[in-house]
Amino acid sequence: MNKHPEAAMERTAISHRNEEIEWQQVEHVPGERICIRVKGEDTNGAYSILDLVKDSSYGSSYGPPIHIHERTDEIFRVIAGKARFYLDGKELDAEAGDIVVVPKGTAHTFANFDLETPLHLQITFTPAGDELAFQDCVGKTIEEIIELSRTKYQVIFTGPPLENK
Repeated sequence: MNKHPEAAMERTAISHRNEEIEWQQVEHVPGERICIRVKGEDTNGAYSILDLVKDSSYGSSYGPPIHIHERTDEIFRVIAGKARFYLDGKELDAEAGDIVVVPKGTAHTFANFDLETPLHLQITFTPAGDELAFQDCVGKTIEEIIELSRTKYQVIFTGPPLENK
């Protein structure tokens, strides 16, 4: 028995062809680009999916600072390459095919320390909304990004990016 029949009826099938996807350079992180595969508006806010490619040959291997999403779960699927994840004080490596699920309220980040192989992640946010932060941060200073993340997206930065040990 479906407890929410009205919500199920509001959604429709989604299909986006790969050649229709527009990649955007992440301005504040050299070598990082994203594309939104499924927008939150496509799912009535239920979830969103984006791809992120991190090419460390640009000289920067770090990822985002350690942070917490207060309203969304984040699911990472490694498509190619190898990622180092930080999850609530522990570090782990994930390779192509691996999935890392980060519940809301969990301090986390990731990095690509392989200068030879770009990292390709598929990231799902549930509920949707946080995928828009990448676009909202264009042209902003680090201080503005931190404030926007906290006030609009309920994302709190709690530490520095990972370091290659």
